[in-house]
Amino acid sequence: MAIQLQEFAKRVLFGATIEEKLDFPREEIIDTLPGEAIKTPRSLTRPKHLSLRERDGRADHPRASALIDERERGRLLHFFGNHELLATELMALALLKFPNAPRSFRIGLLDTLKEEQIHTRIYMHRMKQCGIEFGELPLSDYFWKSVSTMEDPLDYVTRLSLTFEQANLDYSQEYGKIFAEVGDQATADILERIYRDEIQHVGFGLKWFRRWKASGKSDWEAFQERLDFPLSPSRAKGNIFNTEGRVAAGLGASFIEDLQIYQRSRGRTPIVRWFNPDAEAYASQNSAAPIGNSNRTLQRDLAFLPAYLSRKDDILIVPQSPSREFLKRIQDLGFPLPELVSQPANSSAVRAPLINRKLGGVRPWAWTPDTIDFFSDIFSNVTRPPEMSKLWNSEIRSLHSKLWAAEQAEALLNRRDEDWIAPGDTLGKPIANFEELERFRKELRQKGYSNIVCKAPYGSAGNGNRCLLENESISETMSKWLEQLWARQNVILVEPWLQRVFDFSVHLDVSENSVRLQAFTRLFNNARGQFKGVLSNGFGSIESESIARLLLSDDRGKPRVYRWYEETFLPWLQSALVHSGYTGPLSIDAFVYRDSQNSLHLKPISEINPRYTMGRIGLEIGAHIAGGSTGLFQIVNKSQLRKLGYSTFRDYSDELERDHPVQSTSASKPQIESGSFPLTDPSQAQKLVAVCYVRKRYDQLPI
Repeated sequence: MAIQLQEFAKRVLFGATIEEKLDFPREEIIDTLPGEAIKTPRSLTRPKHLSLRERDGRADHPRASALIDERERGRLLHFFGNHELLATELMALALLKFPNAPRSFRIGLLDTLKEEQIHTRIYMHRMKQCGIEFGELPLSDYFWKSVSTMEDPLDYVTRLSLTFEQANLDYSQEYGKIFAEVGDQATADILERIYRDEIQHVGFGLKWFRRWKASGKSDWEAFQERLDFPLSPSRAKGNIFNTEGRVAAGLGASFIEDLQIYQRSRGRTPIVRWFNPDAEAYASQNSAAPIGNSNRTLQRDLAFLPAYLSRKDDILIVPQSPSREFLKRIQDLGFPLPELVSQPANSSAVRAPLINRKLGGVRPWAWTPDTIDFFSDIFSNVTRPPEMSKLWNSEIRSLHSKLWAAEQAEALLNRRDEDWIAPGDTLGKPIANFEELERFRKELRQKGYSNIVCKAPYGSAGNGNRCLLENESISETMSKWLEQLWARQNVILVEPWLQRVFDFSVHLDVSENSVRLQAFTRLFNNARGQFKGVLSNGFGSIESESIARLLLSDDRGKPRVYRWYEETFLPWLQSALVHSGYTGPLSIDAFVYRDSQNSLHLKPISEINPRYTMGRIGLEIGAHIAGGSTGLFQIVNKSQLRKLGYSTFRDYSDELERDHPVQSTSASKPQIESGSFPLTDPSQAQKLVAVCYVRKRYDQLPI
């Protein structure tokens, strides 16, 4: 005797035993009485031992390395088995919620449900062989909560077929290989079968998705629009992206490429980042009012750089999302991509786009008045909203000034008792007018310092510096520059211009209770002290023996430059920062110089930057470079591009990659051994592009 499809679906959904849920009738199933649409039940009916627990979306299963143990393999199969049973129940729910869906859709859904029943039984049998009974471990309800609220058949295929089942194209293949590697071919064969079935299930959902989606929308556009938070396309992929399975399911190349580079947090509250290179200018004026000569081009061209500070789940706000080709390239190199949020192109207000979900924090390039204004609309979404007075106050403002760094260096260096450290007379002095400038210049000459440098108190990367050599008079251009600076910033900082032979940065993280030293990176500056590049790793590999002796001589089992910063500088800095309340990244620029007697000395504090820096970007990039290789991070401008004989940054980058293709290690998490590649999108660059060169030897780098 035939059984109605509605009756069978009710048995599966509301069955109180596992047999009711997994038995497929021998009778013919007909669909002549689909009945009235039901509402989603408040709770899922299951045997008591299979009851669901409220969980978030994070996987609770053993690590791959633990799967050599049979019981651990059983635990993983328990996790998979719950997903297969949930899929069975959700398909039954869809049949009951949408009785008026096309008959061919309902029959296809029935066929898929039958396969999910079989998958569940297979998993139950195999997990029992591994010593685990189905239901003895907690069972998550995340899958049910995410799909059961579906409002129409399009919702069903979007959430189940194209999200969770598509993700299983990755998971089933990944874990099938892992089981084979640990010698469990029986389970590997099960996952291979399920993988083949999932290709058909995704293909089934895709067919109906394309039929029902909004006209004029691409598959990718429609897919994104139909997923409501907390679901997002990131849920449609696993750990290792499987292009082949998606092609077999019928997904288009464009959809596959967009999904591969798509990022959004699956549970961790993300950190929001933003590149604001005008930090010193806003610190100088002490307000968020628009500044005259904004670095908008610099901000636009290099907006992607904080991605290298980010974790996979973080958010980066950019003026324009880089091209798909560029993002795919960066991802292929092993760099995790953050979620990219573009500022509205037609927005007149300089504010962060609204992000209507919980955020773990906000970390711009620098905390200055413009940043506080920029993020003002999203602070309320931060789990622990920051106190505005701790983000910006008069003490933090002073940290951005070179005058503060000079004052602190004077207090520290005047107590020095080591001849390898620079003497106090190498430090700068605030100067308020031409008369003071000439008087101090004469004073420095008498001490043997013929050349001087004038610095804007609020300036970055050497762009606020002007040098005056021994016999050079103040030109009309420099005179105007000085007058403008005095008008805006009251004083300038004047100090001896020393013969620098080795520049480096010390990178720190400041918390409420400590200052933690992260690393040292070597810097390359031009003759004016402007940033040229940073050695992303290999600081201790110093080619000059005399400089290496100065910095790396043993001091109680540790290079003395490390010991000096850890034992002398850090305690002093922590004390100096107490009243400001500043927390976040901080870097110290320092250098080795050669004096008039040809002796080398370390000037341990040249500048203090309470923000992220290009050196910190280089440091983070270095984590992706193989041991034994060395990386150089540089920013190439339009003028350099022309000198190199290229008309576009794209042409330059393409040739770099052709001449030096990237080679990586064969480890599970490959690292870059050699090659050249852009760090920002050359196809969108107008005046600047960031580039990384990796070579197996330091002398092969284009320095």
